[in-house]
Amino acid sequence: MPKPNSQALLACAKKYATDLQAFLQDLVRIPSVNERNIEKPVAERVNEEAQRLGFKARLAAKDESRPNALVEFGGGESGFALIGHLDTVAEGKTEDWSFPPFSAAIKDNLLFGRGAADNKAGIACGLYTLAVMRDLNLLDFENQKVILAGVVDEESGASSTLGVRYLIDSGLLPVKGAIYTYTSDIVCIGHRGLLRVEITTHGQAAHAGIAEWHKHSLGHNAVTGLADILLELESLKIPFPLSPGFEHLGCTITPGTLISGGDYPSIVPNKATAMVDIRLIPGQSADAVLAEVDAAIAQVIVRRPGLTAEKLIKVNFPGAAIPLDHPLVTIAQDYTKTFTGRRWDALGAGPGNEGYMLIGVGIPTLCGFGATGGNPHAPDEWVSLESLPVTVAMYAGIISEYLEIK
Repeated sequence: MPKPNSQALLACAKKYATDLQAFLQDLVRIPSVNERNIEKPVAERVNEEAQRLGFKARLAAKDESRPNALVEFGGGESGFALIGHLDTVAEGKTEDWSFPPFSAAIKDNLLFGRGAADNKAGIACGLYTLAVMRDLNLLDFENQKVILAGVVDEESGASSTLGVRYLIDSGLLPVKGAIYTYTSDIVCIGHRGLLRVEITTHGQAAHAGIAEWHKHSLGHNAVTGLADILLELESLKIPFPLSPGFEHLGCTITPGTLISGGDYPSIVPNKATAMVDIRLIPGQSADAVLAEVDAAIAQVIVRRPGLTAEKLIKVNFPGAAIPLDHPLVTIAQDYTKTFTGRRWDALGAGPGNEGYMLIGVGIPTLCGFGATGGNPHAPDEWVSLESLPVTVAMYAGIISEYLEIK
């Protein structure tokens, strides 16, 4: 098939701009906060819009109350997936927002709301990409297929079995390439991995006013013991491999992202718990890092007789990336130059996502590529309305060219 004409791509995408904007507002106005709201209403709204546009759509679920939305265009074996997650983080304090967080308010051509940038704009753009590809006849219908997957439970830690993992394991993503549709200003080749470790210390409770505690003959403070461990972890210099595209990043350890302990103001605390966040470079061994954590804990235990500690791994997924010169990367960079006037850098992302699942089963994936937005996980999350049709045009062109070589 001939290479898509950039002017035709953008003109066709702009034809849908009003409908795309209204659809995105609907998505943002449906709260889907992870651990508070189920995603089913959002999935149903995605499928409703898909069917209105004339596409096949269905729900695919491991948990029927939290289904993924699947929209398909084409019937061939050479496939491509656009993937976005339906759930969001919590909105935080409403008073910190300039507009109600689920109002999808618009000001200065920006749309504000929880999930606007992360990740509902990507889902909206993905759906209308299918419409543009159909209208411009950019797909060999008999031999190629494009799938939009609105997935659930990503914000629980990017390791859920309900969303991308379920679709992969069920054979519902028979594709040779994918884009995770996050807002971005880079061509994201991959992301760091994540180790999330919970450390719990145990001491001995005692009345904080008795002489035995003053003389240190009774009681052991689990909170200060835990603090000692966290400071030990903070001082670690963990080695990591060099990975192309990740030169601006390293292995980052953040001790005490969550912390709790003690039972009562006048009792020496006998238990304390903290979460430790560790980011891994692609190719870095999680086991080697955990060995460093164990060694740091052991050092503190030696110098604090009576303190014990245990660790529990809450999240563990690897960093992942595709090569800087992969065709999916270079094609995407070409389209950024065409449509934005700047050839976006091909880089790895600091935060992790579910891209590692796709790359891990041999699906080359851009782990973040999409519209212009900001403040994800923060008040006044926003997405640029002007960037939405541009993103649709880029997606359509990238997919069309990529499938031609695959």
